[in-house]
Amino acid sequence: MKIKLNSIAEEAVACRKAFKNFPVGGYVLHCHHEQIGETLTESAENRIAYILSQKPEHEQALRLRLFRPVSEKKLKAYAERQKAYAEWQKAYAEWQKADAERQKAYAEWQKAYAEWQKAYAERQKADAEWQKAYAERQKAYAELGKLVHKKYCVKNCPWDGKTIFPKS
Repeated sequence: MKIKLNSIAEEAVACRKAFKNFPVGGYVLHCHHEQIGETLTESAENRIAYILSQKPEHEQALRLRLFRPVSEKKLKAYAERQKAYAEWQKAYAEWQKADAERQKAYAEWQKAYAEWQKAYAERQKADAEWQKAYAERQKAYAELGKLVHKKYCVKNCPWDGKTIFPKS
C-alpha cells in the first residue's frame, strides 16, 4: 500500500506542527529509517532541517510524513502494555518451570507405577504358588487324616468324610 504524500514543503509544515512544544527526550517514531521508535536526542527542528538538507529529495516527503512524536498518553498505555507483557512472560516462565516439574513427577510416577505393577505381578505369582502349595498341603493333610483314621479309629466309625452324624 502506497502512502499518498503532499509536497516536501507541505510535509515539513505538518511535521513541524506535530512537534510543536514536544520536548527533547520524548519518544518519537521514524526519526531514522532503520528504527521504528527512539528517544529524541535533539530538537525535532534539527532533525527536520537535516532531512531537508541532507537526505535525497525523493525520500524527504516520506521521512517528514513518518517522523512523528508519540504522546505521553499513548506512551503510558504502551508502558502499561509492556509491563503487562513482562508480567505475562514471568508467569509463563513460572508455568513452564511448574510444567517441567509436573512432567518430571509424572515420569517418576510412571516409573514407580511400573515397579508397583511388577511387584504386584510377582505377588500374584507368589500368591498362586502359595494357593497351590496350600491346596497340596490340605490334600496331604486329608490323606494323613484318612490313614490315621483308618488305623486308629474305632471299628464302624460313622465318619463319612465330612461328619460323624450322617444324614439318614
